[in-house]
Amino acid sequence: MEIDFYRKIVESSPDFICTFLPDTTITFANEALCRTLEADRNELHGRPFLEIIPEGEIVPAKEKIASLAPESPSGSHRMAFLLSNGEKYVVHWHIQGHFSPQGELQEVDAFGRDDSERTKADALLAKGARREKLAAQIISDYAFCKSWNEFDTITDRTLKLLGTENRADRANLFQFSGDRVSNTHEWCARGIPPKKEILQRVPMESASWWIDEIEKNEAFHLPDPETLLRKDELGWRRLQSLNVHSLTAMPVEAEGRLKGAISLENIPKGFFSPEADFPLLTSISRVIGKTIALLEAEEELRATKDMYQDIVEKQSELILRVAPDWTITFCNYAFARYFGKSPDDFVGENLATMTPEGFDHLRKLTLQSPECTSERHVVMPDGSTRWQVWHDIAFFDGRGVLKEIQAVGWDITELVTAQQAHENERKRALALFENSPEGILASWDGVRIHEVNHAFCRMTGFLRDEVIGGPLQEMFSPGVRGISLNIERLLARTSSGESAVEEGTFSTKTGKKLFLSLLALPVPNAGEHEKGMYVFFRNLTALKEKEAQLLANIEKLHTTFFQTVEVLAQTVESRDPYTAGHQRRTALLSFEIARRMGLDDEICQGVFLAAAIHDVGKISVPSEILSRPGKLLEIEFSLVRTHAEEGYNILKKVDFPWKIPEIVRQHHERLDGSGYPHGLKGDAILLEAKIIAVADAVEAMASHRPYRPSLGIETALRFIEEGKGHLFDETVVDACRNLFACGYSFEDADMAV
Repeated sequence: MEIDFYRKIVESSPDFICTFLPDTTITFANEALCRTLEADRNELHGRPFLEIIPEGEIVPAKEKIASLAPESPSGSHRMAFLLSNGEKYVVHWHIQGHFSPQGELQEVDAFGRDDSERTKADALLAKGARREKLAAQIISDYAFCKSWNEFDTITDRTLKLLGTENRADRANLFQFSGDRVSNTHEWCARGIPPKKEILQRVPMESASWWIDEIEKNEAFHLPDPETLLRKDELGWRRLQSLNVHSLTAMPVEAEGRLKGAISLENIPKGFFSPEADFPLLTSISRVIGKTIALLEAEEELRATKDMYQDIVEKQSELILRVAPDWTITFCNYAFARYFGKSPDDFVGENLATMTPEGFDHLRKLTLQSPECTSERHVVMPDGSTRWQVWHDIAFFDGRGVLKEIQAVGWDITELVTAQQAHENERKRALALFENSPEGILASWDGVRIHEVNHAFCRMTGFLRDEVIGGPLQEMFSPGVRGISLNIERLLARTSSGESAVEEGTFSTKTGKKLFLSLLALPVPNAGEHEKGMYVFFRNLTALKEKEAQLLANIEKLHTTFFQTVEVLAQTVESRDPYTAGHQRRTALLSFEIARRMGLDDEICQGVFLAAAIHDVGKISVPSEILSRPGKLLEIEFSLVRTHAEEGYNILKKVDFPWKIPEIVRQHHERLDGSGYPHGLKGDAILLEAKIIAVADAVEAMASHRPYRPSLGIETALRFIEEGKGHLFDETVVDACRNLFACGYSFEDADMAV
């Protein structure tokens, strides 16, 4: 009965009771401990006590157990458990050791009591003390703030302290300016993106709901933005778009005027208490408001002072005030810097000691004429001369007595220098204009001629007076001047800001024909029509004559090439009468195939010439072999096959403008490498040689030979079609077949030549 009584007490106790061996193996755990740990009693019995406590508590627990001794058999230890629901459970443990007569620890009784509420109370007290200390520090910082730079530094630090202390995502200080809200400072927790750029200069009406609250001089805490739906749906949507889940705001005011607001975003639920936290935060916001008001007042006072100081001290103009006896009573910093000194070096000095020039113009200032302007030059300390313009005003008292003269000066040295440079540049430009070897005509409006140079007059034979002022169209009129140039086209190009080049013939005053190149350049803003232009005349008559002579020489050279090729072709055919006309017909067909393929005229000419002498190498083959009517022996045929390489050897010494020697060498090569003399394949064979290969095969098969009659054009075309892609180039074969399909014949080609 007595055992049951004590068991009931232990099992019904709200405190935790357990017993464990020296190695912390649990031998007993009461119901309260099992329930809190959400474990069955049988699961706990036999487990080490150290396994059921948090990892961070193991070392302190070991140390506390190890400290038990017969002379000190008990001890206390606070331990925090993290429950499955995420709550933190604080337990105050009292342990009692039981020892053997020899002093060895045999068993430990552990009694645990829930200490969470007291821990929370201690935490609240510590939080309150910490926040009061924090507020005192912030208020002290602002109390000694003397400038906006210090204000920025203190505010950034304050927002960080407030945001961190309240576990907010973001802390802001808004300042109100007119009808806008300026987000002047922002602090963000780690990982939270800034919104300063988004919120900067936000119109006040876009946040009217919380500004209304702030203007009532009331702080508010909005733990759930959905409650805002009852006040301002637009405001609720804006908070949603900005990812704001909770919002706390306090007014920043001074002397009854609202200066702005402090806001904290996304404070964890239950962490902020308006009753406990608003008083401290409000005191902080008020000291910020007073600091802003003081800085604004100082700034306004300083601005007023700086405004007047800027007028006098920070102007670039030189300002000087002198007494009637020419004693300097004041000069600004610009005047002092101008002479490399300070204002103290001039005040009290006599103006006459500064410049050798007199002051008669100042003596002429009267009550009726108190102002004058003069230009003068001054020799500087380094010996250089500077030019100045001075505007002087005399001040008189009520009796008309001169009291003081104020002089304001401007340095115009650069202007004078620029004017001189401009005049020098104008003279240089005029010299270039007049001495240019090319004729130059200028029109400022695109209608009349306003200027011409000496070269133009020499070139055209006109006098300057005969041209200047005359209509531009008349100078370029084909009926009068015989020029082929289009003035309208030149004007259209130059009016759009572009340059234009024209070439044509021009009749001089004496009727001499010149070939001229004209370059027209626009002259922006030259006249009211903005059509001004310079026209440069270059005489290309001699060059044109040399060009004509060169073209004639080139034509002669081409004729010589063709004659040379024709002689070579006739030489071959004189040794092989049975193939008379073969090279010529092959050349005509090759030329037409090349044209059908769309090749340019220069390539087509090269193909024709190469085909016209493609068998020139047969000169080295005995004529009896060439004219034999029967089938050739293998050794004889090998000798005939040498004609391609021999043709190359003969022609390579001639400097053709085309690759004729190489084309002749390759005209028996085939795509698959079965040709001769080198067995070239594919792209290694020149296109011209591929064309001649097809034309040569078609002409040979379609013509009569001593050893066989003509096989006919259809047989020849069928042969190259069968060889397309492996013997002959596909494009060349297709062009050849299309040519004959369109009516081409060797007979017509012979008659056309």
